[in-house]
Amino acid sequence: MSEALVTLLGIEEQALNARTTIQLAFVMVNDTRALAEYHQAALHMADKGVVAVSGVSSVEENAPFTLFLQRMFKLHEAGKEISSAEREEWADWLPPKPLFLPLKDADGKRLGTLLLARDEDWDEGTTAIVQRLTDAYAFAWAAKHQSAPLSQWRHRLTSLPRWKRIVAAGILLALIFPVRLSVLASAEIVPSDPAVIRAPLEGVIELVRAQPNQSVVAGDVLFELDRTTIAGKLEVAAKVLDTAKAELDQATQQAFFDPKAKAGWAVLKAKVEEKQAERAQLEDLMTRAQVKSPRDGLAVMDDPSEWIGRPVSVGEKVLAVADPRQVEVEAWLAPADLIPLEPGGKVVLFLNTAPLSPVVATLSYVAFEATLKPDGVLAHRVRAKIAHDDAIPRIGLKGTARLDGDRVSLVYWLFRRPLAVIRQWLGW
Repeated sequence: MSEALVTLLGIEEQALNARTTIQLAFVMVNDTRALAEYHQAALHMADKGVVAVSGVSSVEENAPFTLFLQRMFKLHEAGKEISSAEREEWADWLPPKPLFLPLKDADGKRLGTLLLARDEDWDEGTTAIVQRLTDAYAFAWAAKHQSAPLSQWRHRLTSLPRWKRIVAAGILLALIFPVRLSVLASAEIVPSDPAVIRAPLEGVIELVRAQPNQSVVAGDVLFELDRTTIAGKLEVAAKVLDTAKAELDQATQQAFFDPKAKAGWAVLKAKVEEKQAERAQLEDLMTRAQVKSPRDGLAVMDDPSEWIGRPVSVGEKVLAVADPRQVEVEAWLAPADLIPLEPGGKVVLFLNTAPLSPVVATLSYVAFEATLKPDGVLAHRVRAKIAHDDAIPRIGLKGTARLDGDRVSLVYWLFRRPLAVIRQWLGW
């Protein structure tokens, strides 16, 4: 067996035993010299550019020599001739006799090009045996490139500078660092246990005596319903009752002298009792038409002028009377922000009037079903009790509440919203 054949088989074995494409590229540009003498070698891959140069351990992408090689490989692969200026530049970088060896896979697809450059001409025998070795290189490259991506990535990571690996490790650790998952919601200070004042009967509001945020005491008249119809009925009922009483008195006197009149007396007495009940009912309605406060507190209501002349039905809410010392946080959480929230969780309210003095509260509940807010937006109602009794905020103050949930990784905290949008868009 000739010495050249033994050398060829040895280099092929080294190429096949290379664990990564980086090691294989090193064999291609450096160990090929054992089979054919040359001064400079470079390897250009179609998907990566210049990946190896003889005599150096790594390639600097932006180095002048690397950029020059990139241009030369592109011109060769495009089948173009180099200009006179590029020939002069070639003489500055490389020997004058190049040999471009294409690397192709089993399907004939070009994987890259191996360049060997020297001062002497390339004879046919040397070119043929080097081309044979190039075919082995292409086979080994295709096998390594497809079957061992993990080892290649491992080698790439280990080949990075130490400071880059430290930064990458720090980023990975930061991404798995547990943080508190929280959401924001519009919120307002509302009374915790208000006395809701509703219309006691059907009618039209004639007068509103209470003003918004006015202090009231138990027994104060809050608003009055129109009593014109009731007063008319009461007047008629009183006259009918007087007539019935007169008829009863007359029947009572006749009963002493005429036993037959006793039968009519019982009917008249029942009629009087009926009319008395009707009058009592109308008097009660007259009294109830003046709605009074059941407790001390503040009147919580809208513009009183909007209620005057407005018809109301039985049970319709008109206003509320609340204790200014008993308040809580009411927030409206959008369905897209509905994260797992447990009662007792922390809620922090940043008031618009005092953003630097947050109000700390404890979550009471989150409504299971979303309802329409006063502005017509669908949201989940949230209630939270204020944790401290000192510096109680005023009813009606608005702001933004932060609701804290469970601890999650930083990467989930960063990409929760984008992932939700992607899932909705893709439908999975």
